[in-house]
Amino acid sequence: MKQSRTHTKNRFFKPNLLSLTIASLISLPATAQQNDTENPSDYEKIQVVGSHIKGGQVAEALAISVLDADAIGSLGIDSIDDLLQVIPENGQNFFNEAENIGGGVNAARGDIGTYNLRNLGTGNTLVLLNGRRLVNSASYQTEEVGGSFVPVNSVNVNTIPVIGLDRVEVLRDGASAIYGADAVAGVVNHVLKSDFVGFTISGRWAEYENIPRDTQTLTMEWGKDFNNGRTNVSAFVNYYARDRVNSQDDPRWANSDFRSRIPEGSLWEGDTSFRNDTANSLFGQYDVVSSASAAGLTDMFTDSSGEFETYPIGDERCQYVINATTCGGQDGQGTYRLNLNADRDISSELKRFNVFAFINHEFNNGVEAFTELSYYKSETNLRRHATAPFTTSKLRVGAENYYNPFGPCGSPNRLPDELIPDVPCTGLELTIDNYRFAELPRIVDNDGKTFRLLQGFRGVMGDWDWETAVSYSKAQKDDVTRNRVSNSLIAEALFDPTEAAYNPFSGGLNSNIERALIDVVRLSETELTTFDAKFSHPEIFTLPAGPVGFVVGIEYREESFVDDRDDRLDGTITFTDYEGDTYPYVSDVVNSSPTPDSSGERDVVSLFAEVQIPIFESLNAQVALRYEDFSDVGNTTVGKVAFGWRPIDELLVRGSWSEAYRAPNLITINESIVARNNTRTDYTCLYATENGGDPDQDILDCTNSVQRIAQGSNNLVPEESTNTSVGIVLTPNDEITLTLDYWSIEKENTIGLYGEENHTLLDLLYRLENGDGSCSSAQFNSAVSRVDADENQIPVYQTAGICPAGNIQFIDDQYANLDKRNLSGFDVGFYYNLDTEIGKFKFSYNGSFIEEFEQKAGGDAARLVAAQESGLIPASYPVAGFADLIGQDGNQEQRHSMRLSWREGGFGASLSGNRIGSFYQSSLTLDDGTRYEIPAMTTFNATFDYTFAYKETETRLRLGVRNLTDERAPLADRYFGFFSDAHSDYGRSFYVDLRTKL
Repeated sequence: MKQSRTHTKNRFFKPNLLSLTIASLISLPATAQQNDTENPSDYEKIQVVGSHIKGGQVAEALAISVLDADAIGSLGIDSIDDLLQVIPENGQNFFNEAENIGGGVNAARGDIGTYNLRNLGTGNTLVLLNGRRLVNSASYQTEEVGGSFVPVNSVNVNTIPVIGLDRVEVLRDGASAIYGADAVAGVVNHVLKSDFVGFTISGRWAEYENIPRDTQTLTMEWGKDFNNGRTNVSAFVNYYARDRVNSQDDPRWANSDFRSRIPEGSLWEGDTSFRNDTANSLFGQYDVVSSASAAGLTDMFTDSSGEFETYPIGDERCQYVINATTCGGQDGQGTYRLNLNADRDISSELKRFNVFAFINHEFNNGVEAFTELSYYKSETNLRRHATAPFTTSKLRVGAENYYNPFGPCGSPNRLPDELIPDVPCTGLELTIDNYRFAELPRIVDNDGKTFRLLQGFRGVMGDWDWETAVSYSKAQKDDVTRNRVSNSLIAEALFDPTEAAYNPFSGGLNSNIERALIDVVRLSETELTTFDAKFSHPEIFTLPAGPVGFVVGIEYREESFVDDRDDRLDGTITFTDYEGDTYPYVSDVVNSSPTPDSSGERDVVSLFAEVQIPIFESLNAQVALRYEDFSDVGNTTVGKVAFGWRPIDELLVRGSWSEAYRAPNLITINESIVARNNTRTDYTCLYATENGGDPDQDILDCTNSVQRIAQGSNNLVPEESTNTSVGIVLTPNDEITLTLDYWSIEKENTIGLYGEENHTLLDLLYRLENGDGSCSSAQFNSAVSRVDADENQIPVYQTAGICPAGNIQFIDDQYANLDKRNLSGFDVGFYYNLDTEIGKFKFSYNGSFIEEFEQKAGGDAARLVAAQESGLIPASYPVAGFADLIGQDGNQEQRHSMRLSWREGGFGASLSGNRIGSFYQSSLTLDDGTRYEIPAMTTFNATFDYTFAYKETETRLRLGVRNLTDERAPLADRYFGFFSDAHSDYGRSFYVDLRTKL
C-alpha cells in the first residue's frame, strides 16, 4: 500500500453506519460497513464536510445529509438544479427560468441553478467541490430581502456534472469557522470520483407525457492506472440536450388569464389578480397632447381628457375606423388586452457540455500530487414576451407621423376632413399609453463558460499530515437579447413624415418596427484564485480518553467580477424623453432600466485552527476558530463548538454552537447608481381610491412601473449569525436508525432594502397621522418623490381625508443592514435496511420542518407593523419583507423526502417521493386577512433496472418514470399559473437509461 495512504489510517476510528451515514438525512451509506472479521486499522481515514480532520470521532457530532451516486442515479436527474428539489433542507430555486421570465437583462439567465438552504436566501450556502470553493456564477440577479430586491450571486451548480459524483454532502449547520464566509445556512460539498479505473459509457433518453419535450444525455467515464499504480488519470464527460418548453405546449399555460382555473365558489373566483394578461398591446391608448376639445374631438373621438383607445377592426367597442386593421373609441371602454402566453418559454432550449479530468501521482518520497481540471459550456435559447415602454418614460407620436390619424392635412392616413374639421393642418401630437411593441418576441441567446484548474500536493512530514493547493477559476456569461427596441430609434421613427415611419396603428402588420430593433448585450465575468495550506496531527497530545486531533491552516483567495452592460444601458448611448429625463434614470432600451458597467474585487486572508477533543470515552468535542480579513469590509473572528455524546451504545446526543458570517457581495459594494423600474402598488393612492369614491381607479391609477434608485455602499458590514443545533441519533439495532435535530439561526445585519411599496405605506402613514390638517407645511416620506396632484386627483384624496399625493417620480431606496432575521426548525430522519432471502431492501425518510422564519422590523418598518396591528393601516396592505415570513410566498413550513430501494442479483428497483408543504401567496390576501393557500404537492419517481453481461461487458438497462402519478402544480397568481420558485408543472416523464461498463 502507498506510503502516504498507510499513514492516513486511523486506529482510533471505527467506520460504521453511524459515523459514516447516521448523520445523513437523505441517503444510503457512502462507504461499506465494517465486517466483524476486519481490523479497523485497514480503513483509510475519511474526511467529511464540516471538519478538516480525517477520520475523527467528531463525524458523529455533525448533522450531515448525504446523497450517494446510487441514490442520485435512481432519481433520474440530469442536472444538479434538479437535485435541489429533492433535498428537504433546500428552499426555493430563485434562478429558475419560468420565474425569471418576468425580468429582463438584469436577471441571471441561461443554464443556472443554486442552493438556498433553509430558504435563507441565495449566497447564504457555501458550495464546495472536493472540499474547496467554486467560482461564483458570472451573472447575478436580485432577490427580495426586506421590502425590495437586492443583488445576489452564488455558484452555478450546473457546472458540476451529475456523472462522476461519488456523493453530495449537505452540512446543515453554520460552518464559517471551518470554511469562512457564506457558510451561514450550511455547506454543500460535491465529492467526485478521483481514482476511477475502467471505461463506462451511458446514454439516456427521456420523453414527457404532457408536453413535446425530450431530453438526451450522453456520458463517459474513463480512468487508468500508470507507473505500476503510482499514477491515475481519469476523466468524466457529459453532454446534455433538452427541448424548450413553450407556453403553448399545454392548455394550462396557454392563456395568461387564469381566472377560468379558479374553482367555482372560491373566495377568489373572478379575482382580477389572476388576470395576468396585459393592457399593453399593439392596440394602444393615446392622449392628445394639445386641447382635444379645441380640436373638436371630445364629442366623438376622445373623452373629455383627450384620451382614446384603439382596437382590432370588428371589436364591439369600435366607434370609428382608423384604417384597415384598427378602429378607435373613446377612453373608458377598457383597453385591448394581450395574452402574454401566446408565445413565451417556460424553459429554454439547452445544450450543455461538462468535462472533468483528474491526475493523481505519487512520487517516490511519498508526496502525492493531485490535479483537477474542469470545463463547462452551455448554450440556451429562450423566447420571451415583447416589451412595453415604462409608464415613467412614455413615447409620443409626432403630429407629422405618416400614419397619424390626426396628422397633417394631405396625409393619406389622416381621418376624413369632414370628420375632424377643427383639427389643425399641422396635425396633433399624441402620447402613447398602454402600448407594446409586440410584433416579434424577444429572443435570448445565453452562452456560458466556466474553467477551473487546481493543483495540489499532500504528504507526511514527521507525525504531521500536510496538504496544499492552488486553484484558478473563471466563469463567463454572454447574454444577447434580440428584437429589443431602441428608445431613440423608435422616437425618431414615430416622428418620421414618410412611409418609413413606425406605424403604431397597424396592429403589428407592416409597422416598420425593423428600423428600431436592436440587440442588447450583457457580458459578465467572475474570477477566483485560491491558495490554501493546512497541517494536521492525529495525536497532538493524548488525554485519558484518547488522542487529541489538531489542524491549523491558512487560506488566501482573490475574487473579482466584471459586468459589462450594453452601450444603450450604460450611458454610452443615451436617450432623453420629452420630459427631459435621461441617463441614469432612463436608458435607450425600451423596458430596460439604465445600468452602468460595474466591477469590483477583493482579497481575503484566513487563518484557522480546529481541535477534536475526546473529553470522555463517550464524549467527543470539536472546537474551531477562524480569523478572516477582507480587503474591503474589515475582518472578523468566529468560532464553533460541537459535541457528540454516547451515554449508551444505542444513543448518540449531538449538538453545536457556531458563529457564521456573510460579507456584502461585490455588487452591493461596487454598484454605481442604478435606477430600476418595477411594477408596484402605491398604497397612498390605493387608500385614496378605496376611501375617496374611486374604487375602480377611473381617476387614480395606483399600480404602475415605479422607479427605484439605489447604489452600492461602502458602509455595509458583514451579516453575522449565531447557529445552534442539538439532536439525537437512535440505533436500536443494526438495521434501524432514527435521527432528530433541532436547529436555529439568529442572523444580524441582514443586507436588504426597505422597499418601494413599504415607502408608499410610510408615506400613507404620515398622511393618515396628519389627517386633514395643513398640507402645505406637512412632512411626508422624503424618499418618495412625487409630482403635484392634478385637479382631478385632489378631490379623491380630500374625500379620503388625507393630503393629496401626485404620481410617483421615483423612490430613493438604498442598500442597508436591516434588523435580525431568525429561523428555527427541526429535521427528522428514519433509515431501515433489511436483508432477506428475496433481496436487500433499503428505506429512508427525511423531513425538514420550519417553526420560525421572521425578519425583525426595526425603525420605520416597526412603525408600519404597529400601525397595521392597530388598524390604522388596512390588513390587506402588506408590510413587505418584515414580520413573520413563515409559510409566505414559497417559504413552506415542511418538506419531505423518502426512498425505497430493492436489489437482488442483477435486478433492482426503487421508489422515491418528494413532498413540498403548503404556503400562501401574500399578494392575494383579502381585506379581512384571509390568505390564499397554495396546497402541498407530492411527486413520486420509480425505476426498474437489470444488470447483465453482454459480450464480456457489464451492461445495465434502467427504465424510469418521474412524477409517477402525473401530479401538476397547484394554481398560483404567477406568469404561468404556478409558483415556479417551488414547483414544477411538467407532469409525468419516462426515460430509458443504458450503461455499459468495460
